Amino acid sequence: MGGWPVEAGAEFVHGTNSAFTRLCAEFAAEDAAAARAAAPNAAAAAAAATPLSFVEKPWPDRWWLGRDRLLTSDEPEEIARLHEIMDAVGDERPPPPGRDVSADTWLRDTKKATPLMLAAAEACYANDFGARLSELGLREMIAENNAWDSGETYLVMEQPMSRVAERLARGLEVWLSWPVARLDSGGGGGSGNGGGNGFGGVLLERAPPSSPPSSGAAAPINSSRPRAIRAARVVVTVPLGVLKAGRIAFCPPLPSRKRLSVERLRFGNAVKIVLAFSRRFWPDDLYDVVCTDELVPEFWMTRRPVTDGANAHLQPVTGFCAGAAADAVAAMGAAAAVRAFVAQLDRVFGAPGDPRPASDSLAKSAVFDWARQEHALGAYSFPSLGAEDGDREALAAPLPCGRVFFAGEATHGAVNPCMQAALETGDRAAAQVRASLGERPSSRL
Repeated sequence: MGGWPVEAGAEFVHGTNSAFTRLCAEFAAEDAAAARAAAPNAAAAAAAATPLSFVEKPWPDRWWLGRDRLLTSDEPEEIARLHEIMDAVGDERPPPPGRDVSADTWLRDTKKATPLMLAAAEACYANDFGARLSELGLREMIAENNAWDSGETYLVMEQPMSRVAERLARGLEVWLSWPVARLDSGGGGGSGNGGGNGFGGVLLERAPPSSPPSSGAAAPINSSRPRAIRAARVVVTVPLGVLKAGRIAFCPPLPSRKRLSVERLRFGNAVKIVLAFSRRFWPDDLYDVVCTDELVPEFWMTRRPVTDGANAHLQPVTGFCAGAAADAVAAMGAAAAVRAFVAQLDRVFGAPGDPRPASDSLAKSAVFDWARQEHALGAYSFPSLGAEDGDREALAAPLPCGRVFFAGEATHGAVNPCMQAALETGDRAAAQVRASLGERPSSRL
């Protein structure tokens, strides 16, 4: 949307002490050193350096409860009690194997949550996890709460998230639009065993260009690249949704324990509705609102305006829908979802002298549905009802051949569906690859 890109995917960093913030600090130091070396003086060097920096995001700083009142920091006692309960979930006794409990059952039956508390938990906590309360499992909620060590502050990058990916890609050859349809790991045995594909490595075959297009926004398959490639080692980092859909044929099939983990772990969807307005009709100190009894459970206002040609300095608002809300938006379609969200903003911010501020000032809109993205099929995993201890470790385990390794947020043993989980598991897989090749471990995290 315009000159400043809209973050269709990950937008916030959960915790100041994480692999992601450490990586960004390292990149910022490298950028500053390069700027100093290239610039003739300190002032020019400071102007040339554009470090990857963050600002703190209040979360949430307003509540819209029951469509009738916008509350500030003076939260009702029930909401404060809900926060205390969720913050202390790590103190609960884990359910016995095979007897997991959903978050809504736990809150209702064990914690005696009121209807308002349950509605707020659905809009705030479940939506943030990317699921319904009925899909969240107490066992993994306890595990994540006890393992979380990044801190509770939410941060917003002052630059696009794509800059981090671009920095990580330096020195690499990156192929886009080359989806893998089949992975042949050559059968059993350790490193050096020729197995079934005849060369002692891994054979990757891409999907044929004639495959029917998806309803998502994936680019056409790049047929100029070879039909298949060989590799000594492979790291599989596809989203859990792709594994669940069986988009990649593994030869031989994945071990039964890994297949069971893929089945039990759940993968949520997220939809973003991004609106840009010709004026700012909300309070200057407002950043984030969580809503009960509305289509969009949470929305926030980005500080930086969107520049869009003749409509310079549009004011953006992002609505975040997951779980049941994502399903509702997907079912109604993008145009209807935009109309419904605009009407919701009119209810929240309308005043006698300005009853339709959102409707009267809407300039642009966009809807991003991650379930429709062909190579994602959803957003991220979440503490899954029915998951058992060891499921994520089994998903992360290398294949018996010793040539195929797994990473991605769903493979994080601490049930961490965040960017730092993706980075940490990638670092772990890289160390495993180096060890399998007889090289010394190395890490930048």
